Amino acid sequence: MNIEIIGRLVAELHVAFPDAKTAEDGNRTLVRLPSAPFPKGCKPDETEALVVLTPGAAQPELYVKAIPLRPDGGVPRSTGTTSVGGEAWCTFSYSVPWDENRHTAMQFVLARLGRFGRNE
Repeated sequence: MNIEIIGRLVAELHVAFPDAKTAEDGNRTLVRLPSAPFPKGCKPDETEALVVLTPGAAQPELYVKAIPLRPDGGVPRSTGTTSVGGEAWCTFSYSVPWDENRHTAMQFVLARLGRFGRNE
């Protein structure tokens, strides 16, 4: 991603999430989403999320405050925690196709969160 793409993604996130907050962390841009929706049937049904945009990265990164139970009541596998911007966030493993020239920031967020709607 270049600076122009990052600017576009930040703007898209602020349109989709009007209460989003943006901060800089070194060369990374952090966009905190106050309420990102998990797929239908997950518990809880939403969480705070963090989108990390790094120049030169192949795609954004997404972290969540809470890992939900899947719709089948199961606990998702391949999750963990890490520190981003001096704060603890949950990590999860899930690859989604990403083309910065075709996909929107919201498509990225919803596709990544879609992982939790899948039974394992």
